[in-house]
Amino acid sequence: MEKTGDLGRRLTVELPSEEIDHKVAGRLNELRSQVRMKGFRPGKVPLNVVRQRYGSQVRAEVLQEAMQGALAEAFEQQKLRVAGVTSMSPADGGEGDSVRFTADVEVYPELPEIEVSDLKIERPVAEIVDADVDGMIETLRQQRRSWTDAGRAAAEGDRVSIEFSAETEAGRVPPNGTRMIRPILGSGVLFDAFEVLLAGVEPDTERTSEVEFPADFGDPALAGQRAKLSFTVKAVEAPKMPEVDDEFAASFGITGGVDQLRIDVRRNLERELRTARSTRLKQAVTDGLAARYSEFALPDSAVRQELQQMGEQLRQQYGDKIELPIDQMRPSAERRVRLGFLLAEIARQHEIHIDADRVEARIADLADTYENPSEVIELYRGNPQLSGQVENAVLEEQVVDWVLDHASVEDKAVAFKDLMEPA
Repeated sequence: MEKTGDLGRRLTVELPSEEIDHKVAGRLNELRSQVRMKGFRPGKVPLNVVRQRYGSQVRAEVLQEAMQGALAEAFEQQKLRVAGVTSMSPADGGEGDSVRFTADVEVYPELPEIEVSDLKIERPVAEIVDADVDGMIETLRQQRRSWTDAGRAAAEGDRVSIEFSAETEAGRVPPNGTRMIRPILGSGVLFDAFEVLLAGVEPDTERTSEVEFPADFGDPALAGQRAKLSFTVKAVEAPKMPEVDDEFAASFGITGGVDQLRIDVRRNLERELRTARSTRLKQAVTDGLAARYSEFALPDSAVRQELQQMGEQLRQQYGDKIELPIDQMRPSAERRVRLGFLLAEIARQHEIHIDADRVEARIADLADTYENPSEVIELYRGNPQLSGQVENAVLEEQVVDWVLDHASVEDKAVAFKDLMEPA
C-alpha cells in the first residue's frame, strides 16, 4: 500500500496463480456438464473444446470475483475504512502466471473522539391540546367544503373564477385566448396586486390594469414582468362548510362518530408531533456537529456519489432534461457526506448498534397510517431496501439521542403549531 494523497491509497495486490487456475478448471468442468454443442452428446463435450470456446470468458469472471474478494481482504489487513474505490486496473496474466492488479481507493479521515459535552442544544417541548384538535378538524372541514353561487360581490374566502390575459413587452400571454384560474380570495394563492383588483368584484366584471408580476410567479413568461392585465370575472362562489357530525366523521371512513374522529385526529397529531420534534432535534444536533467539525477533508468519491443521488432525485421531480446545477448542489452534497460520516463515527466510537425493537416500532408507526397495517409491516420485513432505510433512520435517531444525553440541553416550551413550522 502507498499513500497517494490525504485520503488516497493505492493497493497493489497479487493473486496466487494456482488458486485462479483451480477455480477456472472447476468452473469449466461445471460448464462441461451443462453446455450443448453440435456433434456431442449432452455432458460429453471434451474439456479442451469447452476451454477453447469459453475459457477466456470464464477466466475473466473468476478474476473479477477473485479481485473483489482479495481487495476486501486487503482492506481488512490494512485496517482501511474505505469510502470508495476510484479506479482498479484490470488483472493480467495467463494460466500459470501470477496475477497482479492495483486499486486506487479513498479512505475516511481519522478523527479524534468527538466531544459534545459543551454543545448547546434547545429541545422543543410541546403537547397536543384541544385547540390543536379543533384546528385540524376545521382544516378537514375546509377540505370537505362545497361551493355555491354567492349572489353578491366577492368577499374574502370566496372562490372567484377568472379568465385573464396579459400584455408584456415580449408579447401576449397566452398568445391566443385566455387562461382560467379559480383562486380563493385571502388564501395567498394570488399576489397582492391581483388580490386588490378582485376585491368586491361581481360576475361579468371586466377590468384592465398595469401590474407587476412577482419573480416567483408560476408562469415564467410573466414572472418578474410588468404587464397590462385584462380579466373577466365568470363566477363568484361562497363556501358551504359541512357540519361536524357523525356523517362528517363517516366521510373519512371513521366509525364511532365525532368522538372517535377527535380520538383519531389527536393520535395523528401526536404522531406528527413526534416526527416534527425528532426532525427539529436532529437539525439542531447536526447543525452543531457540522459547525464544530467543518475542517476535515472529505472523500471526493463519496461527494460524487451523493451528487449523483441528488441528481437522480431532481430528474425524478423535474424530468430527465433538467440541467443539473452541480456547483450549487456541491455544498449540500458535502454537508450530507460530512454529517453522515460524523454520525457514523459517533456510532463507531461509542459502539452504538441498531436497536431492533426501535426498528419494529418505527415500522409499526409507519404502517399505522395505512388502511391495512399488517400488510405494510410484512412489506417492510420482506424488502431489504425498505427495512434498510428504516434501520439507517433508527441508527441516526440513536446517535442523536446519545448526543442529547451528553450535550448541554435546555428544554424550551413551544406551541404545537410553531413546532410544525419549517425550521
